[in-house]
Amino acid sequence: MIFKNKSASISAIALLLCAATNPTFAADDVSITVGAKLWNNKWTSWDYYPPFGLSPTSSLPGASENFSSGNQAALLPSLTVRVRNFLVTGSVFADKKYDFTGSNGIGFDAKRSETDLHVGYYVLPTLALTVGYKNVEQDFNNGKVFKYSGPIIGVVGSAPLTQGYSLYGNFGYGAMTANLPNGFTDNSGRGKLDADYYLSEVGVAYSFDVKSLFPSAKAMTATLGYRSQTLATQGFAVGLDVNNPSKMRSTELRDNTEGLALGVSITF
Repeated sequence: MIFKNKSASISAIALLLCAATNPTFAADDVSITVGAKLWNNKWTSWDYYPPFGLSPTSSLPGASENFSSGNQAALLPSLTVRVRNFLVTGSVFADKKYDFTGSNGIGFDAKRSETDLHVGYYVLPTLALTVGYKNVEQDFNNGKVFKYSGPIIGVVGSAPLTQGYSLYGNFGYGAMTANLPNGFTDNSGRGKLDADYYLSEVGVAYSFDVKSLFPSAKAMTATLGYRSQTLATQGFAVGLDVNNPSKMRSTELRDNTEGLALGVSITF
C-alpha cells in the first residue's frame, strides 16, 4: 500500500481512527500512540564536479566530493494507530537547517524535510512487518533541490529485558527515485536515477507506569538509540575526459545522516 502525498496520509490515518472508534472493537483492541523523537544527527552529503579541460587533448577527470555538517538536533513527531494486529504509523522530519563548509573553505547551508507513512501487521506480539512510502527533500542554498521518494519495507521489533526495560530495533529498505535539481545531471545527461534507502535504529526502551498521572494512558515509553539513514544514488555517470564525453565511469553516491536519538511516546 503506497501513499504519495500528505492528503493520502491524513486520509489513511482518519480511516483507521474511524475503525478504532467502531463499537465492535473492544478497548483492548485499539491503541493510539503519540510520540516525538529528538535526533542529534550529523549529515554527510555529496556534490559532483564535471571534467575540467586543460588543453585540447587533456583534462582533469570529473569527481565527487563528500562534505559533512555539524551536529543538529532534529525533531521527528509521530502518530501510530493500532487496531488489533494492524497498524498505521506516520512521522515527519520537521524542516531543519544545516551548516556546511565546502572544499574551498566557503560556508553554505541546506535545509531538509521528510514525510513518511507506513501500514503494518504484527506477526508476533513484539514484531511487526511494514510497508509504506517516504519523501525526502533537500534544499541547498545554491539553488539545488534534491528529491527522493519511493516505497519502503520495514521491520519493527522489541525484546523485553527486565523491570520495564527492553531492546528495540527499526529497520527499513526502500527502492527510491532520485530527482536531481533542474540543470544538474550526471555525465550521461540523466536527471533522474535509482536510489537505495536504508534505515536502522537500535536502542533501549523503558516503559513507565503513568496511570496515576494520566488515567486514560496505557503506557509511557522513553527510548535512547542510535539512528542511521542512508540514501545511495545508483549508477551516477562521472565524466573522465571533457574532450571525449563518452568516457565515463558509474559510481554510487551516498548521503548519510546518523546520530543518537532520544524519544518519548504515550499510548492511549
